[in-house]
Order: sequence, then structure tokens, then C-alpha cells
Amino acid sequence: MAIHNKWNDCKRVLVLQGGGALGAYQGGVYEAIAHRGGKLDWVTGISIGAINAALIAGNPPQLRVERLRTFWELVSASCPHLGFRKRTDNGQCSTRPARQ
Repeated sequence: MAIHNKWNDCKRVLVLQGGGALGAYQGGVYEAIAHRGGKLDWVTGISIGAINAALIAGNPPQLRVERLRTFWELVSASCPHLGFRKRTDNGQCSTRPARQ
């Protein structure tokens, strides 16, 4: 008689919440999971977590970390066309007008 292991039927799910600052953290969490060879059955999220989940689910496994990193570098980069720039002294965003 075979013994049924209830863990064999479990799904591995990554649920990502909203909150802008948490989004960048979530990218690092996924990178750690991927680095350890973790396999996920489902990825879901809300707000920025949904964007991260879409980047994870919408890319092949070998490109997911790279695409997350590219996205987060893009959204946290300077935006001189919007009048914002990143300070060079401590990396914090500034609302001082960008130099022309």
C-alpha cells in the first residue's frame, strides 16, 4: 500500500503585494528564489506586485531576473523630461529641476 504524501499535491505560489518600495524588494526576493532553483506554480500580485508578477510569468525562466532588473533600473532612473533627477550625493530622488 502506497503512502500518500500531502506535500506532493501542494503548489508553490508567490503572492506579491502593492507598495512602490516593496516592488524593488520583491525583485530581489524573486532573484534569490531563482538563484536557489526554486520552481513556482503560480505568481500573482496587486498594484506593483502585479507588474512584477507579469514580468516573472511573462518571460522565460532564464530571462526573468534580467527583465525585472531592467524594469527596476528604468523606473528608478532619472527622468529629466519630467523635471526630476537623481541626486549624485546619496542617490535619493530630487524634485529640483534637471539641468538643461
